[in-house]
Amino acid sequence: MDDPSSSDLALDWWNVAGASIFVIIAVVFSRLYHVRLEQPLIVSSLRCVVQLTLMGLVLDDVLHIKSPWSVLGVTVLLVLLGAYETVYHRSGKMITGMVLKEKNTVGSLGILFALKKSPFWEPTVFVPVMGMLLGNSMASLAMASRACIESVIANADILETRLAFGASRFEAVRMMSYEPIRLAMLPCLTQLSVMGMINIPGLMTGQILAGTPIRDAVIYQQCIMFMVTASCGIGALLTVWVSLGWENHADMFR
Repeated sequence: MDDPSSSDLALDWWNVAGASIFVIIAVVFSRLYHVRLEQPLIVSSLRCVVQLTLMGLVLDDVLHIKSPWSVLGVTVLLVLLGAYETVYHRSGKMITGMVLKEKNTVGSLGILFALKKSPFWEPTVFVPVMGMLLGNSMASLAMASRACIESVIANADILETRLAFGASRFEAVRMMSYEPIRLAMLPCLTQLSVMGMINIPGLMTGQILAGTPIRDAVIYQQCIMFMVTASCGIGALLTVWVSLGWENHADMFR
């Protein structure tokens, strides 16, 4: 006999169409108030539907892959897509290699030590966790990149003066590097501060709906959030490093 709870959660395309009404309302308000977000809202919504549908078609096969090299290939693809959506559209800087190393390091260590999964590249855990790390840090990387560029443009005269008086590249832009990192970390810090009090995270909600004990779902969510925070912080730092063109990694920590 079918589980009644699972039948209650079964949705179809009519539910998606009903939910899209709220996007249409946002488009109408954007049009009325001349915000000019109609096209981005429509295009992003259509991309969401198409991309999630395609992911649903291939995810079952991907999660049953038992080769670490295949999992690495999927991870590289996710990172390339994430880098294209965030960095290439913002500053044109090639930071794909750094993002790949950083996300793989945080994801691997987190899964191995925090989530106690062995091997750490187990597809059913590694691929979803990497997706969450990328998804949550994309905004931070984009904000850090844009803030760096805007800061340099706004303070071009000051930078030229400092360089003319003999300051190194790092010395000239050092004070301008702090605010982009703080700005990039703001969404993550806000999310951490309201987690469990105002915000019920999607991962925890999904696990509870799937029948996972609440205590286990809470602990799992806490581990994921700390991994997301580390990912956002390290990613923002590397983005600032690349955006400002520092040649010496050690300069960042002096």
